[in-house]
Amino acid sequence: MEPPVVLSRGKHSFLVERFEGVLHTHHGVIKLEELKEKDYGDEVRTHLGVKYRILPFKPSDFFRHFKRGATPIMPKDIGAIIAYTGLSPDSIIFDAGTGSGVLAAYLAYFNKYGEVVTVEKRKDFAEIARKNFETAGLKNIHQIIGDALFVADGFKVDFDLIVLDMKDDVAFIPKAKEILKPGGYVVVYNPYIEAARDVYREMERRDFKEIEAFELLKVDLDIKRVGTRASTKIWHTGYLVFGRKLG
Repeated sequence: MEPPVVLSRGKHSFLVERFEGVLHTHHGVIKLEELKEKDYGDEVRTHLGVKYRILPFKPSDFFRHFKRGATPIMPKDIGAIIAYTGLSPDSIIFDAGTGSGVLAAYLAYFNKYGEVVTVEKRKDFAEIARKNFETAGLKNIHQIIGDALFVADGFKVDFDLIVLDMKDDVAFIPKAKEILKPGGYVVVYNPYIEAARDVYREMERRDFKEIEAFELLKVDLDIKRVGTRASTKIWHTGYLVFGRKLG
């Protein structure tokens, strides 16, 4: 067993990147050297005797345990991007607006024979994302710091998928049409409905096909002995607009 691993107990979990030093938890201190003699599924105890289960670090942990700068796209929206575009494992992807790198990491993981080019203007966000990619052991991500539209002008390759989570996304739509392969998709994520509408209209003007715009709501369930009902929390995060280049 090699790091990173996840130590889990109920709703509490911790990402461990080195088997040295100590980890302070809600239930006491864990000596991380003890993990060297353990395996996945084993338990390790805090100094108070509370047990934590040792689990492998999986893609489902990216959203929960990646370090954050910018607010990441949630898994529910990432899943829709992968499913609605029919992402194949040998795709060439352009991701504009790296942020913390959560979306780029998922795209790279499920695209293991392909490549992800991810562009971020802010150096501080890019540095956080770089460390997250290293933690996840992802080798097929190419990071660029700069303006996405300027960077895109320098590419001679066409892309299977373009994902935009950035300001001035409308201005990128003509370039997306130019650098997409026939049959390729552009997906725009935006937290504001007016901005999503503007992107939709621009896709229409640029003759994209199969255009869709929607939001996905996550409604948690309260499951109790007396019965089950929807929680009062409704998780709206943003709007997705999809367009496809045909011909």
